[in-house]
Amino acid sequence: MKIRKGFSPGKERVVLTIGFFDGVHLGHQKIIGDVVKEAKLRGIKSCVVTLDRHPSKLFSHRSVPLLTSQEEKERIMYQLGVDLVQIFPFTLRFASLSPYQFLCKLKQSFNFEQIIVGEDFVFGQGRKGNVKLLHQVKNDFGYELVAIPSLKLKGEKISSSLLRQWLGKGEIEKVTRWMGRYPTILGEVIEGDRRGRTLGYPTANLRPHPQKLLPSPGVYAGKVKLMGKTYRTLINVGDKPTFKDFSRGIEAHIFDFSKEIYGQSLRIELVSKIRDIQTFSSSLELISRLEKDKEEAERIVEIK
Repeated sequence: MKIRKGFSPGKERVVLTIGFFDGVHLGHQKIIGDVVKEAKLRGIKSCVVTLDRHPSKLFSHRSVPLLTSQEEKERIMYQLGVDLVQIFPFTLRFASLSPYQFLCKLKQSFNFEQIIVGEDFVFGQGRKGNVKLLHQVKNDFGYELVAIPSLKLKGEKISSSLLRQWLGKGEIEKVTRWMGRYPTILGEVIEGDRRGRTLGYPTANLRPHPQKLLPSPGVYAGKVKLMGKTYRTLINVGDKPTFKDFSRGIEAHIFDFSKEIYGQSLRIELVSKIRDIQTFSSSLELISRLEKDKEEAERIVEIK
């Protein structure tokens, strides 16, 4: 898979889609899968056109916490069989392009024979571009247009925003179902206070990825791959009120693993939330609860 950044002249024949695709959920996968399939039928390249940041960062000066990092999105698109990912920097100049100007710029970069998007797709300055406009101007640019219906759950459209709400509430199973894979926590292992070691539950303390959305505070069952092997993992997201430590952090107790991994980057897959954060009257009461949590995680998480 090739990754290109910025506008550059080209006449490569492609079938393409356009979007930010945070989470690359099942709705996104349907669109991207159709792009890949159609490109193969035509004997040309499949292309995903996307942005280097969420638009909110430019307009509200704050980042929307994301379901997937850019690296995760690129890996998923590679797995889906995409030939080319075109990343545009989302700047004020880019955001000021009218829908028609954007298509003109895109036409300078690609000879796109077909555009496949979701039925609610919007683009261009003020989000004025939509499927209706794409239909109106398709003869100007010589492309075919396909609009894919949105996936719905009980009448509610499945979207990245909805998945972020679910993850923020700790509803891991819902997120997993509609993303088609487990949500993740990314982080670098850093030095901690080693409190877990004294309790018999040593943990890897993580500095989380700055752009990723964390689930609601609580204890989670998950898994992590280290040195070619997958391990069940118990993850604490939030503070530690039993020890009067109210700083929010991430600790991962990796089952049957005792090697030092400071400085390593971990990618933890969340499988299920076990419970909310609790305050215990003593270390012994906490240890007893951790034993139950571990048993629950062993029951929940399958290792292949």
